[in-house]
Amino acid sequence: MNAPQSNPLLIYGAGLAGQRIHRALAARQYSVTGFLDRDVSLSERDGIPVTRAEEWARNNDASSASVIVGLFNPHADTTEVISQLRMQGYRRIINMVELMRDYLTGETFHYWLTDPRFYPRHADRIAAMRAGLADDQSKALLDRIVEFRTHGDASQLPPPSAKQYFPDDLPRWPDRLRFIDCGGYTGDTVQALQDAGYHFEALATFEPNLSQYATLTGNLKHIAGATHFPCGVSDTNRLAGFDTSLGAGGHLLDAGGEPVVCLRLDDALPGFAPNLIKMDIEGEEPSALCGARTLIDNYRPNLAISVYHAPGHLWEIYEQIQAMSLAYRFHLRCHAKNSFDTILYAIPE
Repeated sequence: MNAPQSNPLLIYGAGLAGQRIHRALAARQYSVTGFLDRDVSLSERDGIPVTRAEEWARNNDASSASVIVGLFNPHADTTEVISQLRMQGYRRIINMVELMRDYLTGETFHYWLTDPRFYPRHADRIAAMRAGLADDQSKALLDRIVEFRTHGDASQLPPPSAKQYFPDDLPRWPDRLRFIDCGGYTGDTVQALQDAGYHFEALATFEPNLSQYATLTGNLKHIAGATHFPCGVSDTNRLAGFDTSLGAGGHLLDAGGEPVVCLRLDDALPGFAPNLIKMDIEGEEPSALCGARTLIDNYRPNLAISVYHAPGHLWEIYEQIQAMSLAYRFHLRCHAKNSFDTILYAIPE
């Protein structure tokens, strides 16, 4: 499908996602008229003007414009944004999933966002995962995530679940944790677990972003005997690149970026005997699980694994853990808007 170039094409949101959309559209010869954004301090981005949506509608025929909602983050209430745009007179509003289907066909944008026809092609695998989930809430959430990622209507999603990594509606973790935190960030998960009444018999964290690692070690210095690694986690011990250009999380690169050491958990922590492993490592989860196979086989820890960093991770990580044949019960919870922070919880029977 070609963009209606006889009419204005606007992008709502002049942040990283909006700018990335603009460049992707420009590479496909689409001409973007401007950005719409609430930030009154912005006047231009990427050489095109930034205007408040209500101001643009006052000075132009909003009904003639096509507006791409260029918001892709865990916090944006896109349903509210679309409602406000319609009240301001905008009629053709394109969500991110429709953008991928109609304008950026065949591309993967970031994390789970790709051409929505990707999901129906894997309907059998999604159905097999659904059958393997242990509770009706997980099954319903999977259905609604797939519906959202296929059509882009965020109103289909339930409100985010509270208490990421230890939701109240799942069995409580052991009170004395032997915890491996992969993607330790600033130590926030460890602090949240402490606030919830957990104690640490043993703790190991991995955080390759050196700025965040420094914050983490400062925040957790009171925990005796903890071990902190300024490293990534993967399926091989190697020197890799680390890129934070797309946001605070950062991700591993095969080449370029800041140098970072990656470790296999089996090699870094032999005999650690974890009873809980968490992974939020920007798409490296399948590799890190491979690198922890001996630990998981030997100790059958509880697992809390992010499954939103790539389109197929939603079911592929379930398949990977299920194939270990370790008698886990699987639960799915989403802890942020727009299907970000979707976590697969694997609990030993």
